[in-house]
Amino acid sequence: MPPPLTTVSSEPTDVHGPRRAWAAVALLTLVGLLNYVDRFLPAVLAEPIKHELALSDTAIGVINGFGFLIVYAVLGIVVARISDRGSYGAVISACLALWGAMTMLGGAVQSGFQLALTRVGVAVGEAGSTPAAHAYVARNFAPQRRAAPLAVITFAIPLASTASLIGGGLLAENLGWRTAFVVMGAISVVVAPLVLLVVGSRQSLPVVAPREPAAAAVKWWALLRKPSFLAVVGGTACIAAAGYSLTTFSPAFLMRTRSMSLSEVGWEYGLATGVSGVLGLLIVGRLADRLAVRDPRWLLWIVVATTALLLPTSVLAFTVESRMACVWFLALSYVIGTAYMAPSIAAIHRLVLPEQRATASAIFLFFNATLGAVGPFVTGLLSDSLTADLGAHALGRALLILVPALQLLAMCCYLAAARWYRQDIIEVDT
Repeated sequence: MPPPLTTVSSEPTDVHGPRRAWAAVALLTLVGLLNYVDRFLPAVLAEPIKHELALSDTAIGVINGFGFLIVYAVLGIVVARISDRGSYGAVISACLALWGAMTMLGGAVQSGFQLALTRVGVAVGEAGSTPAAHAYVARNFAPQRRAAPLAVITFAIPLASTASLIGGGLLAENLGWRTAFVVMGAISVVVAPLVLLVVGSRQSLPVVAPREPAAAAVKWWALLRKPSFLAVVGGTACIAAAGYSLTTFSPAFLMRTRSMSLSEVGWEYGLATGVSGVLGLLIVGRLADRLAVRDPRWLLWIVVATTALLLPTSVLAFTVESRMACVWFLALSYVIGTAYMAPSIAAIHRLVLPEQRATASAIFLFFNATLGAVGPFVTGLLSDSLTADLGAHALGRALLILVPALQLLAMCCYLAAARWYRQDIIEVDT
């Protein structure tokens, strides 16, 4: 027999009211936008960077994959422990200033190794921002109402894709890729003080009722023993590996096989990813919140349904002849890599206590990033190995081999997670 759901009571403390909480969500979306813009830049500008610094596709995959994501993942857990003390605003503001400065420094590099070092610096800054933002939402929204604000924050991913593709592409084409790094990084540094003003430096944590000693004794590392969490991690790792591969190489793929300029990729692919990504997040976020009231497993089933619906586009993107169809199929495939995040985070936050949520997000993102980093590396390796036979089409073939297979495997993992999810939940009334 599975153990009953554990309930933990809390006393209300300094939870933000709806108006301030949603204002903070709007600002955290902007922070997330800057986060992903700075993260996406080397991928958007991969072709000019590759030619100037004489890099291979494998090197691009390492810089945007292992070089960035491993550091991001490891430090995320460390910084999240600070966030779990309620210091959401202080952590996010400091991280924002650091990654902006390191992005600016990327405009001065003279080698691939130097670029990799600056990306490590950006990863150090970005490591603590996302878990702290997730914990802020969990602190200030009821459990059955978290998927929507998490989806709004996740809007940052498709919006950042659009902003980095259009803004970065236009800046690079007119002023050079180095100027694009400096301008984008400077914006992050300027926005950092606003976080302290709106989000606040710190919030106190809910008080756990002493009548629930068994629940209070639950430790965060118990999360790693929950089969539903491990299955979700496996699924998100597969989606992330596919998504990071698309993020890293889609602009280069379009430029090589569709004869598109950097600015054309920015406008056409950037707008397509922005429109499809935002619509996907809106639909998935709303459905997840409504359906999860009936059964919390819908937080996982909605990811399966979304992936199944869009999986054909991950094949068509690399097989159609039409340039417009290729752009839109790529954008729709990219939706899988964004829409899964909000319901997945909402799901894992129901597996831990309130003071463990940022850490839970960081653990989730640790495996997401470390396992997901394999995607760009393998894609680059496959592309380089196929170039002798396929030339400019090698990159498309590598993506066709990897992306749909990973997304199909992710569906299997989420279905497995749903089998154990209800018995693993810790119900918390704040």
